[in-house]
Parts: sequence; structure tokens; C-alpha cells
Amino acid sequence: MSRIWKTLLVSLLVSLLIHLLLLGLLPKITWPDFGKSSIALETRLVSPKKPIRFKPITPPRPKIRKSATAAANSASASSPQSGNSPMPGSAPQPASIPMPESAPQAASAPQSEQEASVPNHAVLTFTVFRGNVPVGVAVHTWDIMSDGRYAITNRAEATGIFALFVKGAMTQTSEGQVTEKGLQPERYTITRGGAQNRQEADFDWKAMKLELVGDGASREAKLEPMTQDQLSFLYQFAYTPPKGGIFSFHSTDGRKIDVYDYQIIGEETVLAGTKKIRTLHLKKLHDAGVEGTEIWLDEDHYYWPVEVLMTDKHGDTMRQLISKIEEKR
Repeated sequence: MSRIWKTLLVSLLVSLLIHLLLLGLLPKITWPDFGKSSIALETRLVSPKKPIRFKPITPPRPKIRKSATAAANSASASSPQSGNSPMPGSAPQPASIPMPESAPQAASAPQSEQEASVPNHAVLTFTVFRGNVPVGVAVHTWDIMSDGRYAITNRAEATGIFALFVKGAMTQTSEGQVTEKGLQPERYTITRGGAQNRQEADFDWKAMKLELVGDGASREAKLEPMTQDQLSFLYQFAYTPPKGGIFSFHSTDGRKIDVYDYQIIGEETVLAGTKKIRTLHLKKLHDAGVEGTEIWLDEDHYYWPVEVLMTDKHGDTMRQLISKIEEKR
């Protein structure tokens, strides 16, 4: 039988089955109805025989531990007070100028311990920034000789491309005696760019006179007790840490002698590279349009300066930030 006849036979059989199905001759197939069945639900609200009362839960009281300080305060509060003694917990009195007695002291170590710990030789290297751009380097050298004399030098100069525009270096020197009260300068010099731009201050402590030499002339000024110069005062804090809210001292820059008022801003953390330094922030008090200075002293390292910020009368800033300290006993 050929393929055509087979195909026709199959088609006839399929057609016959379809007609039989339509005429109802095949058994009827019944599918279950899933959509019509339903289940009756009955709901009733039944009131309880007795009303239910909820009893509130009281949380337990936390145990309060009384600190030693609070115990001491309560003990002192119960004891009789003298007429002039301040009550515990009262607000501190505002500081007066200069060196208020009632203000808290910032120094954490006695002066004798500070003196004993100061090394005889050290080199402090600072990065100099103009705004936020590093423009130079400043190196402070600190030396205490066996005869009790000291010498401090600060040499600052431009580096990199800025050295092409700023010629020469700025050099400061301070020399004198180390006394029981700290540094007592005998000579201070500052040179900017060359010997032709140099100022000098000579301290005569016996006659209490200060001779200022510079610009081809010299003059005398009255020397006040504990007068410092612009370099020695940065390291005097190693012997007399700052105290009080505001303190004052006399200092010379080689051209004049003046009174400088500084305010203790408080403790701050200075980030030098990856190192965090606990510092005491000092700020010079000055009028608007006058040069300002801010200093951060390392509270854990002889109260040496680790950051110095100078602002000129136009508002431009020059900052020195410590990068390395090398000390030798």
C-alpha cells in the first residue's frame, strides 16, 4: 500500500471518531466541579463568664552604684562648710587677667618633673604650609649645655618649586641661661633672607634693659621680669606649663617689646601624618586686622610645640606642623 492510501485511511478514522463523539455515541466524561461546592460556617460571639482583668507589670528598678566622687561630694555636703569655701558642683568662676587663681591648671605634671624630663639635645622638624599647600620645612634645634646655658635655633626655608621664588632662609636664634624659673634669654636674633635684614635683642638682666638693634640703628627699652623672645617662649612651657583661662607675658621680636595675651582654648587632638597627638590649644588674643598666632603644645612631650599657625593682617595663614622629633640625652 502506498503512502498516500495510508494517509487517507488515517484521516478517515480520525474523522469517524470526531463524528461519533459529536453524536454522543461515546461514553460521556464528567469532570468534577470545583467551583460550586461550599462549606457553611457559623460564627458566634460568646461573652466570658467573668471579665478578664490584666494586671500591670512594674519593671524592676535598676541598681544605682554610687561612685566614689559622688560619695565624697555627699559626705562633704553633709559636713559644715566654711564661709568662703565653694559648694561642691558649683560652676567655676570666670578667669581674670592675668593668671587667675581660681581657674583650673592645665599642667598635669609638676614643674620639677617637667624640668627633669626635658632632654639636653633635640631636633624638631616641621612641614611649612601656606594655606593647605606644603611650601617648605622648618628645623628647630634645642641644646642645653653642661654649664646650664641653652641655645635654640629655628631655620625655615622654601622647598621644591617654591625655592625658585623665595630666596634665602629665615633664621631665628635664642641663647641664654636655664634658671629655676625656666629659660632666661640673653640674646635673640632673626634674619630674613640675608644679613642686611637682621634684628637683634640683647637682654641686660642686671640693669633690666633691653637693647634692640636693627635697620642701622639701636634703642633701649625697659626689660620686664620673665621677658621672653619669639623663639624661647615656645619652649618655656616645658618649665612653666600654661595655666589659667588667660595668661600674659612680655616678649620681643627684635624690633619691640610688647605684652602678649594668650587664651587656653582646651585639649585637642592634632593629626601629624598617621600619629595622633594630645595637645593643649593656645590662641593669641588680638584685635581685628592684627597678626594672630595659635599654638598646639604636646601635653605628653614636655609641652613642646607641635603645630604653630600664624595669620597675617590680610587673613593669609602660614602653618608649621611637626613631622619628626629626634632627641638625645
